[in-house]
Amino acid sequence: MITTLGLCWGIYRDYQNTLERAGERLQIQLRAYASAMDIAFLGASHSLQKSRDLLEQQITPETLGGDIRPALLTHLLESTYVDGLTIYNRRGRVVLAVGNRESAYREMPPWVARSLVQNNQSVIGSSDGRIGVTQLINGADGAPWGVVVAVINNEAVANRLESGDGFRQQNLMLLDAENRPVGDRSTMAKIRTTVESFQNEEQFSLSGTRVNLDGDYLYVLRQLEQQPIRAFAFTRRSDALQTWESRTAGALAAALAIWLISFFFLRYWRMNALREHRVANDLSHLYQAIDQMPSSILITDLDSRIIYANAAYLERSGYRAEQVVGEKPSILSSGKTRPDVYRSLWRQLRKGMAWEGEFINRLANGQEVIEQALITPVRDLDGSISSYFAITSDITRRRESEERLFRYEEIVNASTELLALIDREYIYLQVNKAYLDYHGFDRTQIESHSIRDLWGSEVFENVIRSKMDQAFSGMPVSYESWFEYPRKGWRFCKVSVNPVVNIRGRIDSAVVTISDITDRRRSEESLRISKQRFRTLSEFAPLGIFETDYKGRNIYANKRCADIFGLTPPEMNEYGWASVFHADDQQRVYESWMRCVQRGDKEWSERVRIVDGNEIRWVQGAARRLDGDSPEDARYIGIALDISDETNARKQLEQKNRELEYLSTTDRLTGLNNRANMDSLLQAEIQRYERYGSGCAVIMLDVDYFKQVNDTCGHAVGDQVLVTISKTLRNNTRRSDYVGRWGGEEFLIVCPHTNRDGAVSLAESLRERIDEAQFPVIGHRTCSFGVAELQPGDQPKDILKRADDALYLAKNNGRNRVESETPPKTQE
Repeated sequence: MITTLGLCWGIYRDYQNTLERAGERLQIQLRAYASAMDIAFLGASHSLQKSRDLLEQQITPETLGGDIRPALLTHLLESTYVDGLTIYNRRGRVVLAVGNRESAYREMPPWVARSLVQNNQSVIGSSDGRIGVTQLINGADGAPWGVVVAVINNEAVANRLESGDGFRQQNLMLLDAENRPVGDRSTMAKIRTTVESFQNEEQFSLSGTRVNLDGDYLYVLRQLEQQPIRAFAFTRRSDALQTWESRTAGALAAALAIWLISFFFLRYWRMNALREHRVANDLSHLYQAIDQMPSSILITDLDSRIIYANAAYLERSGYRAEQVVGEKPSILSSGKTRPDVYRSLWRQLRKGMAWEGEFINRLANGQEVIEQALITPVRDLDGSISSYFAITSDITRRRESEERLFRYEEIVNASTELLALIDREYIYLQVNKAYLDYHGFDRTQIESHSIRDLWGSEVFENVIRSKMDQAFSGMPVSYESWFEYPRKGWRFCKVSVNPVVNIRGRIDSAVVTISDITDRRRSEESLRISKQRFRTLSEFAPLGIFETDYKGRNIYANKRCADIFGLTPPEMNEYGWASVFHADDQQRVYESWMRCVQRGDKEWSERVRIVDGNEIRWVQGAARRLDGDSPEDARYIGIALDISDETNARKQLEQKNRELEYLSTTDRLTGLNNRANMDSLLQAEIQRYERYGSGCAVIMLDVDYFKQVNDTCGHAVGDQVLVTISKTLRNNTRRSDYVGRWGGEEFLIVCPHTNRDGAVSLAESLRERIDEAQFPVIGHRTCSFGVAELQPGDQPKDILKRADDALYLAKNNGRNRVESETPPKTQE
């Protein structure tokens, strides 16, 4: 009896569970169908927007033709569930249709016409068993021109849903606002009576996604996000109970023979039902839990396309669900992730193992972030991988903090100063590499140990402790002292101790900075000794030594320098050594000094005259620049020598040399160039002619009947004649011409840059002036002239020979005339 009751109770429970499972499957299928339809509507709207933009911006509606059809087909193919696109003008006529012609409206449906009249941008409606989505098209003037309609293939959506024994007898359809079926007419006619019977029930309009088990049918009604379409699914109770009836028949037939076995089977059925129910509940709870998790979660299919992104990811990344769902994760990449990261990822996933690593991705606003991801394969019941589950987190700030901390550590360790962080118990918390190097210990021998252990009690109590206590009281400390280090020996150091305030505003530690200034200390000591030596040596030096700043103001002068300038050391510092310069030298020396200072010249040297009472002395000054840390720190160290005796002796020597040079090149009687100097000048002109090719001519002249003057009037009168002729030649020739006494009463003129005709003209002018001149005692005297032009290959003797021949020709032709050499004959 108990077994029978148990069997009956089990059959009844199985009956209820079978109906519940059928209802749950029906609800799951409808939810998937509704979501797929929502996606289909979104895809259709996306294609319509692209088509509308193409029609409005690129091609005007009045020029529609074959050139726009490929673009519309491209937009049509981008949406899986759109059968066709139809364009109507405002009068309701079909302008262009692409896609499945059988699914397109041949005439504009009434609901489309209403939306066009009401200027609705986008409307969803149904007519003749087909669902359509519209998009308003505006003309060039901004007024509505027409409408483009996309027809949704809802049967294609249903065909993609899950199928099997549990879903075989289910009927899926769409209902319009009046709960009329939308779909194929032949199919709708068969089920219209069934749907109409549901409309009389009160729960039909209120059921939502709840399963209704009343009557002979199980049905579910779900409102889509896209108004006014609703999804509707139903199945017959008898179809849902087919498996239960077969199980019940088998159970009753075998009940008498296998009660004990039936007991185990009932128990198994019960457990299986509970397990299936738990799985369904768990999946629903898991979906809600994942969507509400604070961690960012992405799920991709085997084709690496994103099929799910939870709310936390969308909120953190700034993307919308429609922007990422259906796309590959590469749209999120910044392009800066190393290729080996992706190779490692797929190597792990192909092995069926989880992978953890980092990506450099880009948020919706373009900001780059570093994301840590844990990606694991998700397997079906048969063990095959069905998708990939990724949990991501933004670690950009953590990486930046780690990088900043690493750089700080590198900076601290690279510092040549000794750095240590010490707490209030005088314990080392952290030290840098330089601190370890100076002490010769590793980090474990210093950090976490007391200052007393490292430096010893005596140094700690007498030197260190009071300074640390002062820093812990909030007062920074700085002092200098000698310290002995195991590796460096005794070093003179500057120690700075600064308190460290924690986030609670309390001083919990102190930073100790130790700078080794031993070399500077020794340099300062050496400099002090060097200065003492310099001052001692300079005071006994036999020459003047001085030091000025970069502007020339005196800083130091030894006694010999003050004596040279005729001033006392205080007067040197107060008035400066420029105060005793000769007035004619002050500006020149000042400008020379300022040029040296402004250009930063390393050396300066000048000679200057010193006015010492009625005496003028010469002083040689020289200085060398010593650069400092800045231009204002520059100094000039110099010497001063009294060179009056040397200067006077050099002047006398130069005067003697000038006199000797004048005597060696000048004719004593006439003051003209002598013959030797004229030879040199003529040779130089020949060399210039050979190099540059400019012309040159010579004029040779002789005083007519000069011997009679000497014989009748004496040599003194003859000398006066020669002097008068010399002045005439000098005053009536160019400054570039060379005039000289060639010997006796003969004169020679070298005319650079002059041809034969020019020389003849000059000679004629000189002849006339001499002829017009009045000479002492004798009154009148004339000269004869011979002219020759320099020819290529001439030597001084060649041109002089031709000029001399021309001169004799002038004398033979009657004197007081100008003759020139005969021009060379040109070859025909």
